[in-house]
Amino acid sequence: MSEEQMELFQLLETAVNKVYQEERPLLQYEDEGRIGLEQAFVFRTGIYLQQLILDTEYANLDVDSEYNKNHNGFKVTANHPKGIRPDLLLHERNTHTNNKLAVEFKGVWTSKAEWKKDTEKLKDITCDEYDYTLGVFVLIGNEDARNQIFFLMEEK
Repeated sequence: MSEEQMELFQLLETAVNKVYQEERPLLQYEDEGRIGLEQAFVFRTGIYLQQLILDTEYANLDVDSEYNKNHNGFKVTANHPKGIRPDLLLHERNTHTNNKLAVEFKGVWTSKAEWKKDTEKLKDITCDEYDYTLGVFVLIGNEDARNQIFFLMEEK
């Protein structure tokens, strides 16, 4: 892993951990299963990531959620010709020169087939014309997920 990839990974890890530390957690569990919202978790992570990058070389980049634009079109890849919408991006809009971080989030309550779809999107977006520096799959949920929340994709 390059130095830049490690820095991006650490920024994201810090942002995710801040969401877990919030007083009013987004993810709670009862006997019947989870109570919580994946999209709200992504949103809160994006807020923290935006704050964390303010004093870094990434301060001028955009943090976007569910962003599917590619200039005037949609983000499409060879394996996803109908388009993709990554959960969280750190990039410069309307260019491919500063695509830094692509993140997909899934809860432990979702199927492994869903996890696989998201990891495939990350492989595409880090290798395709978009050339994101790092793609990360974040598994959110129970205590086990907190201890193993990140799976790196496609190191360069």
